[in-house]
Amino acid sequence: MTIEEILKKRKQTKFYDLTNYPNKNEIESIINKTFELTTSKQNLYPYKIHILGPDQKQYKKDFYDIVCYQKGGYPNVNVPTSPYCLLFTLKLIKNVPKVIQDRIKDGHTYSLLNPKKYKKHKWEAAIEIGMFAKVLTSLLLEKNIDVSYTGCFPSYDDNKEIWKKLPFIDDTVIFSMQFGYKFGDNIKKKDLEPKPEKNEVINWV
Repeated sequence: MTIEEILKKRKQTKFYDLTNYPNKNEIESIINKTFELTTSKQNLYPYKIHILGPDQKQYKKDFYDIVCYQKGGYPNVNVPTSPYCLLFTLKLIKNVPKVIQDRIKDGHTYSLLNPKKYKKHKWEAAIEIGMFAKVLTSLLLEKNIDVSYTGCFPSYDDNKEIWKKLPFIDDTVIFSMQFGYKFGDNIKKKDLEPKPEKNEVINWV
């Protein structure tokens, strides 16, 4: 199967099979392979990934409650029904690679290393999270494992009391994805993912 054929398989899955799902060893292997294959714009990897497996049902329910706190979050039923749920957060870089240390000595600056600035540059982390998520999506689809994306949740800094339901979360949540085997044929016509006209996105100059 070509990479094009693999990526064409992705649809937003709403309901997952909680009696039949990929085993932890397989998922751990896929995630480790994703880490090996994913590049970083500045060799910093300014994000952290929290993994909720099949045994973390309560945390997934708690996360869904947080998602529902955000207006329009309730349709994301893929969160509590998924066997695997990943939460991507910002991360202040503390262990700085030598190559970056050398660049700093040469006058380069890195906002992602500054406790007062790194959250203002979350777009940089978002780009890298997107790269990781796409590689992971490809590897999962190759194994016929279905995938969902979620980005509807309240601000961490403005709603810390709500986020206390998930004690392992200590920074801004940027993105979340879920995966497993879909339950039945739950991709309905209304759930199809339309695209804008190509020239609205792609502009040859």
